[in-house]
Amino acid sequence: MTPVRTTLMRLALALSLSFALWAFVSFSENPEERVTFPEVQLQAIGLGDELVLVDSNSMPTQSLPLVQITLSTDRQQLANLRPVDVRAVLDLTGLGPGEHLVPVNVQPTRSNVSFRTVADGVEPSVVPIRLEQISSRTVPIRIDLLGSLPFSFERGEPKISSGGGPITTVQVIGPLSRIERVEEARTIANIAQLRATYLGPLTLTAVDRGGVAIDGVRLDPGIVTVEIPINPVVGLKLVPVVPTIDGQPAPGYAVRNVIISPPLITLAGSSGPLDAIDVLATQRMSIEGASQTVVSIVALIFPDGTSAREGEPEQVQVTVQIAPIERPFQVELPVQVTTTGLGPGLNASLNPAVVTVQASGSNAALNDLANRPLAATVDLSGLEAGSYVLEVRLNLPSGITLNGALPTVQVTLRPQVIPPTATVPVPTPGETATPVTESGQTATPTDPNPPGQEPTVSPEPAPTTEPTPTP
Repeated sequence: MTPVRTTLMRLALALSLSFALWAFVSFSENPEERVTFPEVQLQAIGLGDELVLVDSNSMPTQSLPLVQITLSTDRQQLANLRPVDVRAVLDLTGLGPGEHLVPVNVQPTRSNVSFRTVADGVEPSVVPIRLEQISSRTVPIRIDLLGSLPFSFERGEPKISSGGGPITTVQVIGPLSRIERVEEARTIANIAQLRATYLGPLTLTAVDRGGVAIDGVRLDPGIVTVEIPINPVVGLKLVPVVPTIDGQPAPGYAVRNVIISPPLITLAGSSGPLDAIDVLATQRMSIEGASQTVVSIVALIFPDGTSAREGEPEQVQVTVQIAPIERPFQVELPVQVTTTGLGPGLNASLNPAVVTVQASGSNAALNDLANRPLAATVDLSGLEAGSYVLEVRLNLPSGITLNGALPTVQVTLRPQVIPPTATVPVPTPGETATPVTESGQTATPTDPNPPGQEPTVSPEPAPTTEPTPTP
């Protein structure tokens, strides 16, 4: 072995022994220890400008879960180690929209701090996240007005501006899934009892189709200047509309109701003409002979010095409801009386044979009697020969009622008289045949109605009577 090699080997051995001695002394005097930080806030780095971190409801969030970190370092470093010297980060570099599992990285925040993370020293070691694409769209601005102006004041259309220029739309910016729900940017201006122009800044709110506010999005601009002109008018008066109706409905019909739309009109004008107006008339409309509801659009008649307020109509719709008269009519009707149940061998005579009844009903029901006359009968069932006063029975159709008591008639029942049968002998040549009865008397013509016997009454056709309604 050469002297040079021997020298090098001795030098290497000396260095090794020196390092071992230094390490032994260092670990003996400054041993390595562990420390746990139970609540370290996670931080996200490397997120692209076109992406946003969202929660499970697609709401943008900057909040990440806390993690527990266990570190190993020497006693000297541990004495100077503070929680702010340690940070836990999620590196999102290169990640796109969607859900991801990102490992947690532990880094020192100072260059003069050294430590190492022990095995399984990060809990949780992987964190699920969700990224969404940032998008934007244009939505209109809507201003809702709250309250009403004092009498004799009116407002103009609201004017919206931002940065000194008029605008009607704004940009809504946020996660794609949320801005798709935004329909408009809304704000509310309170003009209750104002007597001068409204001017002020208002904050816009993104809302969906149902008017519900959508969180997690940003409006640009978010605050706008709103101007609502409010000016006094010469004079205003709210008056009712009274239609001018000509004619009468058809017979048997009446006006049930009159509906005007709109029923009130606001007039503008000087105080003199307005004070003299109590109602506002319309042009004439006719209902002559009408038997059903009449609807007409008629013009309003504005007195001199007045006119409809701006935005008020100059025509109204008049609906005249026409219906049949429901009150009953009363008529007197002659009714032919007939008999039922007449016994065999009897003749019946009625006095009177025609009775007069008072009936009530609607106009339509009474008119039907012209085609269907009333029928009156007396029941003679079981009656013997004699004289009777009987109550008439009436067959009243639907919608017809009888006024007062049922009429009565006097009924006389008599036996029928059967004439004797004549025997005719056979004549001989040259003789004239003379009818001879069984008793030998010459037969004479028999009167079908012997003296003292009433003639048999045969019902005559009932007279057709056109009822004349008497209200």
